[in-house]
Amino acid sequence: MAKTKKGLMEDRTARAPAHAALADPGVHVFVDDQNLFWGITNDARYGKSYRMDFGRLLLETAKGPDGRARPVRSAYIAGVIPDDDYFWEVAKSQGFQVRRGYLGSNNRSKQDDAFLITEIMETLYEKAGPATMVLVAGDADYVPPLQKVLAKGWRSEVAFIGHGVSVSLEPVAHEFKELQPSTIQKYHS
Repeated sequence: MAKTKKGLMEDRTARAPAHAALADPGVHVFVDDQNLFWGITNDARYGKSYRMDFGRLLLETAKGPDGRARPVRSAYIAGVIPDDDYFWEVAKSQGFQVRRGYLGSNNRSKQDDAFLITEIMETLYEKAGPATMVLVAGDADYVPPLQKVLAKGWRSEVAFIGHGVSVSLEPVAHEFKELQPSTIQKYHS
């Protein structure tokens, strides 16, 4: 059997302890835009011209384990895009609360993780639950807030593309969902 590349979603095993009975069937979605966008555009199949459809992204991430739609209670996206880019207005029109960071040294996005972690904590302590949190990111920076999510009995899901998902997320996720870039791509008519 051929060995698969490390970091692929099929290599990830959700190992979070069972969550409490969900008081709310809805989902709260948190998207690290830079993490997702660069993960897709660095793939030669898609490249820098790839554009995301935020409505499609929200629909995909809101699907339950059975593939059926769940109500979206809140949706947040954090990233850095120039002021004159229509990107943010599109995201807002699709139901996302937008949190914008800034570009730091080496043109790297700053504050995205901090914004999303803050929103995860606010949701956890101020919204009806237990419910489901869906994280659209792959890095280990989200382990501490997801540990709090588990401690409060909420369900934790990680939705991301097929690579770049930290093994550190396994103990804090109830499910890993692989997003197909072609499924969330914006098409021009």
